[in-house]
Amino acid sequence: MDPMTSHLDRQFGSFPEPVLLLSGGQAVYSNEPGQQLLEQPDFPTDLLLALAEHPGDAMEVSLGEHSYRVTVSPLEVGELLVLRPLAPPQEKKHPFSNAVYRMRECLSNFSAVQWRMKRVLEEHQLLDGFSQDLANQSRLIFQMLRLTRQAELTQELDEKTFPREEGFDLAMVCQGMADEATWLADLAGVRFGYASNVDHLAFQGSKSLLTQMLLALVSNGVRAAGKEGTVEMKLHAEHGRCVISVRDSGMGIPEDRMATLFSGDAPEEVPRPGEGSGLGLYNAQRIVALHGGVLVAQSGQNGGACLVASLPIVPPTSVPARNNPGYDNLGGFSPVLIELSDVLPWQAFVPGKAEE
Repeated sequence: MDPMTSHLDRQFGSFPEPVLLLSGGQAVYSNEPGQQLLEQPDFPTDLLLALAEHPGDAMEVSLGEHSYRVTVSPLEVGELLVLRPLAPPQEKKHPFSNAVYRMRECLSNFSAVQWRMKRVLEEHQLLDGFSQDLANQSRLIFQMLRLTRQAELTQELDEKTFPREEGFDLAMVCQGMADEATWLADLAGVRFGYASNVDHLAFQGSKSLLTQMLLALVSNGVRAAGKEGTVEMKLHAEHGRCVISVRDSGMGIPEDRMATLFSGDAPEEVPRPGEGSGLGLYNAQRIVALHGGVLVAQSGQNGGACLVASLPIVPPTSVPARNNPGYDNLGGFSPVLIELSDVLPWQAFVPGKAEE
């Protein structure tokens, strides 16, 4: 045992938490819990390098079924990582069963009634006084559908009733969501950008679940950025893994919130517009873990936050259908519009525009 390793072992060998020292892109020291972590067959070694790039930042990392609070300390010989296990969140049950389908039916019927009302008001030249009221009613129902949809997804994950896996083009899914998020975020005063190093990415997984994960990351970014803020979404695929990141220019993640960011703790009262329900990132972390990946939250010292999902690229067993939209349980309503319904202005919900 060399002097440096011996010195580190005297300091950290008895630590119950995993301790790793990175140097030159490799782990040059690990205590016993850290070695056990490195020996896990699905441990993403490239994640270590990403973590080491943020010394002093507070980060939460989910590895399979376990979550860790990570601190990075720069030393002369490398970067020292200490991973403190976080207590698993208590199991929560939500009394929803296929409620999203009933809500979708109500929204469809309400939209049809609004369309007829719009025609009558236009004929009598009374539309100007009612457009905003009609739009606000639509927005309220979209918000209810969003909350119901998130709670139902939580129940499905609890009961392990997962949608089937399929081959699809993940890059096209990301691009499509970014395209729609760009103009919707613009209505909320948020500048949304997207970049990718690939045009197409054949992927095997649950398209509907990963779409829900992307919605949660995009939604969190737009809410955190706020009016006149910015959100940057990136897709990077290389060496058998793909990394999807969403960075915002908001206030960052408070220290006391970091430990419970993925816990699923929902507010006791109905959330106010822009607050979120507490279920989006909770479900996103579980979805990423189901696909063998990790979801990392990073909060910068000077504000802003970044959510990073790292996924192994599983080659599809069949040729992905690039234009296959998959099963739509929303009846044609935009999932991005639904997800951002509580931060968008009423103009986004004028009868006729939400259905297009």
